[in-house]
Amino acid sequence: MVVHLNVHTTYDLLYSSLRIKDVVAKAAKEGYTALAITDTNVLYGYPQFYDACIAANIHPIFGMTINVTDGLDIVETIVLARDNIGLKDLFKLSSAIKMKEKTETPIEWLKKYIDHLVIIFKDVSSSNETIVTKFENHSYVYVNHMSQNTFDLPVVWAQSTRYLNQEDADTLTALSAIKDNSKLDLVSEPIDYDAHLYSKAQRENLELSEAVWEHTNELENICQAEMIYNQSLLPKFKTPNNTQSKQYLWQILETKLNDLNLNQEHFETYKQRLLHEYKVITDMGFEDYFLIVSDLIHYAKTHNVLVGPGRGSAAGSLVSYLLNITTIDPIQYNLLFERFLNPERVTMPDIDIDFEDTHRDKVIQYVQEKYGDNHVAGIVTFGHLLARAVARDVGRIMSFDEITLNEISKLIPHKLGITLDEAYQQEDFKQFVHRNHRNERWFEICKKLEGLPRHTSTHAAGIIINDHPLYDYAPLTLGDTGLLTQWTMTEAERIGLLKIDFLGLRNLSIIHQIVKQVKYDMQIDIDIEQIPFDDQQVFQLLSQGDTTGIFQLESDGIRNVLKRLQPEHFEDIVAVTSLYRPGPMEEIPTYISRRHDPDKVQYLHQDLAPILSKTYGVIIYQEQIMQIASKFANFNYGEADILRRAMSKKNRAVLESERQHFVNGAMKNGYDEALSKQIFDLILKFADYGFARAHAVSYSKIAYIMGYLKVHYPNYFYANILSNSIGSEKKTAQMIDEAKHQNINILAPNINYSHWFYKATNKGIYLSIGAIKGVGYQSVKLIVDERKENGNYKDFFDFTRRIPKRIKSRKLLEALILVGAFDTLGKNRATLLQSIDQVLDDVSDVEQDGFIFDVLTPKTNYEEKEELPDKVLSDYEKEYLGFYVSTHPVEKAFEQKQYLGIYKLTNARDHQPIFIQIDGFKKIRTKNGQNMAFITLNDGINNLDGVVFPETFKKYETELKKDQMLIISGKFEKRNNKQQLIINKVESIERFEQSKLQHAQKIVIRNLNDRLKIDEILVNDTNESNIPVQYFDESQNVIKTIGFITRENNIIEKLIQHFSPWDIRII
Repeated sequence: MVVHLNVHTTYDLLYSSLRIKDVVAKAAKEGYTALAITDTNVLYGYPQFYDACIAANIHPIFGMTINVTDGLDIVETIVLARDNIGLKDLFKLSSAIKMKEKTETPIEWLKKYIDHLVIIFKDVSSSNETIVTKFENHSYVYVNHMSQNTFDLPVVWAQSTRYLNQEDADTLTALSAIKDNSKLDLVSEPIDYDAHLYSKAQRENLELSEAVWEHTNELENICQAEMIYNQSLLPKFKTPNNTQSKQYLWQILETKLNDLNLNQEHFETYKQRLLHEYKVITDMGFEDYFLIVSDLIHYAKTHNVLVGPGRGSAAGSLVSYLLNITTIDPIQYNLLFERFLNPERVTMPDIDIDFEDTHRDKVIQYVQEKYGDNHVAGIVTFGHLLARAVARDVGRIMSFDEITLNEISKLIPHKLGITLDEAYQQEDFKQFVHRNHRNERWFEICKKLEGLPRHTSTHAAGIIINDHPLYDYAPLTLGDTGLLTQWTMTEAERIGLLKIDFLGLRNLSIIHQIVKQVKYDMQIDIDIEQIPFDDQQVFQLLSQGDTTGIFQLESDGIRNVLKRLQPEHFEDIVAVTSLYRPGPMEEIPTYISRRHDPDKVQYLHQDLAPILSKTYGVIIYQEQIMQIASKFANFNYGEADILRRAMSKKNRAVLESERQHFVNGAMKNGYDEALSKQIFDLILKFADYGFARAHAVSYSKIAYIMGYLKVHYPNYFYANILSNSIGSEKKTAQMIDEAKHQNINILAPNINYSHWFYKATNKGIYLSIGAIKGVGYQSVKLIVDERKENGNYKDFFDFTRRIPKRIKSRKLLEALILVGAFDTLGKNRATLLQSIDQVLDDVSDVEQDGFIFDVLTPKTNYEEKEELPDKVLSDYEKEYLGFYVSTHPVEKAFEQKQYLGIYKLTNARDHQPIFIQIDGFKKIRTKNGQNMAFITLNDGINNLDGVVFPETFKKYETELKKDQMLIISGKFEKRNNKQQLIINKVESIERFEQSKLQHAQKIVIRNLNDRLKIDEILVNDTNESNIPVQYFDESQNVIKTIGFITRENNIIEKLIQHFSPWDIRII
């Protein structure tokens, strides 16, 4: 019997490099029979440590290292749990230390819990007498073998172990440097901390007395605490009048079922399903769980918090639907309860709830208030020293410069879960490691530290709830947002604690904002539960791939699928979101071709048709696998769910027994053996990536709702998507571009109407002031608050007088002027720029009091200036916003020249003249050494890739310059599913116009207002060198010749000037 009483694991963050599985394995080899985990102040590692010890047949002892203080002196102390009460006391003590953010433990705290603990004072001398003697009357108090004074207390061997082998001492030095952000001393001799796990031989060399070993080893029998898993720790729901939970749940369910007003046949179907679910739930003892979740969702829905339709498999439950936990009717959508809660496999039900992300905290606050302090907590997660992080951290403490650190980051492949060993397989990384001795040393330290936990953070969604203080069952700590359990999600659940995932979903916030704004502005109440789910306009939108901003349907890949599929039903959206994942993706072409031609659908057996007809014979959902097992082999749904899990886990032994079970059941059911095996293999193929249909339906519902809002309230939809993209220039430009394509009016930021968010109105969308580069949230807030308090700004001078001096800078004023924020106040941008100096004058710094300001300040006047050229205005908009607000310069130029019969990229055909600007230009050399170019074409609305092959390039090289406006023509081609233009002709606008006038066959005009003036220009001479002028009468839809014009440029220009460019064409 050998006991080790002082093991610090890696969960003593950045203080130990001792991995639990390594220390347990080595301890077993070196003859230890018991180990005590004694991390400083925390119990993070308990569950892992316990499991590893039990598996290795080592007795686990639960302990903790604390620094006991009387206010003057401090003693490092090991406390160990003697029994399960002691274990709970450690939970409480650690929770108190972490929640009060202590590093030292007051004597009084330790005394409070001493009855069920063992106490070992470490390295004490006579100077520690005050603290030690306070405990001498208690049993189970010891000092360790390194203590100079024993105070007549029994002595035990307690040697701190913080790394595995002697040669790992350098890990402590490195961890300490990472923690303190200091540098490693690579010159001096490495420190030996003597904190490795002692071998049998090293223990024998300690020369300790028999009594010390006896006291040490007797602690194995004294400390008998153990972890108890799967306890029944579900909180009880407080029902009205203390009715039994089961009874109360049934009353609610019965009422809700009657409220559905079903016909007799349907009512029976729903009633049978409800009785079945209710029995399973109450037999498993989960009635309180459903009532608790239902209560907090009811709170959210009655307190203006939007809740998602459901998430995960919970939508498969009729009980969830009737309790309003989900809004998906499982019978209507053919969802299975056993996929959610399986009586054959008892696990906690897992209801995950989506709330709008801006109000998630409101619901958590309600839960905290309802259940009380210390009854609700988040869950800890650990950030680890993974390959890229450990490489940078160790590089930093070894004084690598920034260039080298960046080089390291680039050399490690960007792949989830990449390890240093995998990176080392790359030749360039290997060369870096062996470049010099320093790099090799760096790699050696990195490898030892890789994967160690570095810091704690908070699980994004999980919340633990109990009706007892949580420290009774698990230790707690403080996170950024409040209390956390010290154990991870799976560990807390294994103990038996109730976890609910409260997820914040940005898309729900967007939906709710749109609904609220439409109600406020238009007095229209949109009930998203009552909208029609067969709106053809929504399916048309999806079929065009116009899905920017729509949940789950935004990626280029999924847009292509939607365009090919041309969805017509809600079920199509459910199928697409389920198939568009690695694996099932290969079934997409099959699904699409069968959707368009149902005759292609074939079944192995006709009995598959009712199950697979909605998905055209393709198995997409896990529920279909369960239904096939039930239909063919008479599996109940619980057994079918176990089969599905076995298939996805690829457990060979389980699979073989399940195969036999399935085939026997199918044969008993009258199907022959060969077919039964075929059916089993068919579902095995799809089990790998079958998707939970309940989840797909729930999330497709959110996608559909967003599509519906985009179709019917586009201004509000785009305004809210844009508000959620503030800070992302690329996403904003993309959304603005798409909104313009949908003919939505994008209005410049307006000093009297714009906010931090984008504002939808019936005129269009006012841009956010926050979208302007260099204008921060605080400035926008002050501008808007002043406007709300004291009314709209009258003019530029009024604005500069009213905003606080601390934000009034040339930078801010220039930005606001140049994006057009003052355009509606009557002065042009050039005039306002000229006025900035006046308002930044020292005299203007008078306290912001209108009367004093008017008295003391000389009257400010505008010095009128001619407006800046269009191109300059547009360039400034692009510079400050990342996109053009007013008409793009190319579009303006196109409008002025459209009488030449030119086209845009969208409506041009092969070889027609297209008016464009070159936005991007990349010259390359072909294999034959010839030059060619790839160019980005922009017609002011759309962009397109253009290709100029060598022969054309040679001809037009001098014309092809970035930002140049040109007339081009060529042939449209599709490459990699993307349209491009193979350019074969390039002309300057002037040359094209000359050529056009020279070869004009006729001139067509419309909207003829001043016939007399036109007649002055026209002649009646039909001389063939003259050009006929024809009038198009739109009301009669007829064309007639009204005269001729001489082929002289100045005369033709005169005619052109009489018309808007819209109303004249030279052909």
